[in-house]
Amino acid sequence: MVNKLFWIKRTLQVVTMFALFAVIAYQFITLQNESNAVRFQQTEKFSYSLTNLAAAEASRYLSQKNQENLQLLIDDLSEDPIVRDAIIYDKLGQILYQSKASIPLPVLLKIGGKQSDEAEGVIPYIAELYDDGTKIGYIRIALEQKRILSLIQNYQQRGLSIMSLLILLSFIAGTLLTAIFYKKVTTIYRQLISEIPKLIERTKKEATK
Repeated sequence: MVNKLFWIKRTLQVVTMFALFAVIAYQFITLQNESNAVRFQQTEKFSYSLTNLAAAEASRYLSQKNQENLQLLIDDLSEDPIVRDAIIYDKLGQILYQSKASIPLPVLLKIGGKQSDEAEGVIPYIAELYDDGTKIGYIRIALEQKRILSLIQNYQQRGLSIMSLLILLSFIAGTLLTAIFYKKVTTIYRQLISEIPKLIERTKKEATK
C-alpha cells in the first residue's frame, strides 16, 4: 500500500514537472515570435512618424521658400545614424534639396535591374507636401531598417534575458526551499501514512458497532 502510494505520488510529480517545462518552453517561443512581429510593427510606426514629422516641417519651410531651413532640415535628417539619405522634390518630381551621397531612386527601388550594395536593407518612405491643400512637393527619407530593428531587438533581448534570469532564480529558490523543508515534509508524510491503517481499523470498529 505504502509503495503504491509512493509511486503514484512520484509519477504525478514527474508528469507535473514535464508539463510545467512544456508550458514554459511554449510560452517562451510564443513570446519570441510575438516580439519579432512587434519589432517590425514598431519599425513601421517609427518610420512613418519620422517621415510625417519631417514632411510637416518641410511643407512649412517650402511654402515660405525658406531655403536655409530646408537644407538644414535635410542635413539634420542625414546626420541621424538610422537615416541613409533625405531628398525634397517639387510637385513635378524634380530634386530641390538632397543630402550628400543620396541613393538614386531607380537604384533604391531596383527599377530597370539597377542594383547596389548600398541600397541593401534601405527602405524609402515618401510623404506629400501641401500648402493650404495644394500639393507643393514630396519628401523622401530612406531609412536603414536593419539598424532600427537592431535597436529594438537589443531592447527586447535585454527584457527576455531578465525574464530568463528570473525564471532560473525562481527554480533555484524552489529547489533550495525543497531541500530545506524536505525532511520536515517527509516526516509529516510518513506520520500520515502510518496513521492511515489505524484510521481504517478505527473506522471498521466503529462501523461494526
